Amino acid sequence: MMEPKEAPQHVGFPPSIQEDVAFNLAILFLTELLSLGGLLGNGVVLWLLVRNAYRNPFSIYLLDVACADLVFLSCHMVAVVSDLLPGQLGLPGTIQTILTTLRFLCYIVSLSLLAAISMEQCLATFFPAWYLCRRPRHMTTYVCAFIWAFCLLLDLLLTGACTLFFGESSSHLCWTLWVMLAALLAALCCAMCVSSLFLLLRMEHGPHGHQPRGFTALVLLAVLLFLFCGLPFGIFWLSWNLHWHIPHYFYHLSFLTAGMHSAAKPAIYFCLGSAPGRGLREPLRLVFQRALGDETDMRARREASHRGLMEVTA
Repeated sequence: MMEPKEAPQHVGFPPSIQEDVAFNLAILFLTELLSLGGLLGNGVVLWLLVRNAYRNPFSIYLLDVACADLVFLSCHMVAVVSDLLPGQLGLPGTIQTILTTLRFLCYIVSLSLLAAISMEQCLATFFPAWYLCRRPRHMTTYVCAFIWAFCLLLDLLLTGACTLFFGESSSHLCWTLWVMLAALLAALCCAMCVSSLFLLLRMEHGPHGHQPRGFTALVLLAVLLFLFCGLPFGIFWLSWNLHWHIPHYFYHLSFLTAGMHSAAKPAIYFCLGSAPGRGLREPLRLVFQRALGDETDMRARREASHRGLMEVTA
């Protein structure tokens, strides 16, 4: 995987360079602060999911998302220092390559999981009878395992073709893989947007039109969070490795928004699950259970599936 080029060295640090250093330090401070909060929040989510058995099958997806975000933020906190201050602090090439590989792996895994969550939630909303009665029991586990295996293979191919980590690099193969990755990123974004749009239209114009709630609201907010905060990091990597022109400050801000994307998900979970007026007096387990929509969503799906079966019988 191609590494960001080092910033040119300047003698005497002109005012423009000093301003860049000050801007980078501010971005670095905010990124480290967000990453620390994200590590704590995703750690709590991971602990709740491992310790408590939730009935919602989407809890397996959220478990994998929390794992990917934990690893991403851990690598991001270290790698972003040399990314934003290349002339001040550098890491050995091997460590930098490992951090970049892990960071990009977790980014692609998180994006793929979010696309899978939005599409499966769309199926559960439009075909509740099939989802409850015909859906394969371990489908979520199989999907998560496939996503991790496929993304790991793709990441290793990129690392082998674009760096000297595994020996001789290949510029042609590297460029081809990045074009394929760009197509994959576009396909996943389109799948998320289309399924989220269907969910929103279903909530607004369904038989019982109401505002999105429960897990559906969580999915819609997670997709919006990715589009505004997570997508710039992917655009930066594609632009850098495919030699597209990007503004100078977009490069720096993408690191901040990437940390914000992984750190803000636990806040969304707990904000959606918190009951009005109760603050922090509720157990976190109940708050997270409400965010997953275990009671409301599953009951609504049972009622919808019952109506569907009655119509088929009639």
